[in-house]
Amino acid sequence: MKESKLIPRISFKGVLVFLFILFVGMLVFPTFLSYFQLPDAVSYFISAGIAASLGIGIVLTKIDGKAEEKPYFKKRIIVALLVGFVSSALMTFVFGGDVIG
Repeated sequence: MKESKLIPRISFKGVLVFLFILFVGMLVFPTFLSYFQLPDAVSYFISAGIAASLGIGIVLTKIDGKAEEKPYFKKRIIVALLVGFVSSALMTFVFGGDVIG
C-alpha cells in the first residue's frame, strides 16, 4: 500500500486551473487594490500572492487531492500560502527589478 503524501502528483488539469486562477487574479485584484493607493509593486505583490495561494490551494485540495487525504488539508493550505507569497515576493521584488536592479 502507498502512503499519502503532503503534495500529490499534479495533473495537467491542475496546472491549467492554477494558471487560469493566477491570470484572472492578476487582472482583477490590482484594480481593487488601486483604491488603497498602494505603490504598484506592493499591489502586484499582494495580488500575485493571493491569486497564487488560491490557485495552489484549490489544486492541492480539490482537483488533485483525493478524499482519503483529508488529514493533509490544513497542511496543504499552509503550503499554498507560503509558496504563493514567497514566489510572489521573488517575482515582484527580486526578479521585477525593485531589489536587484
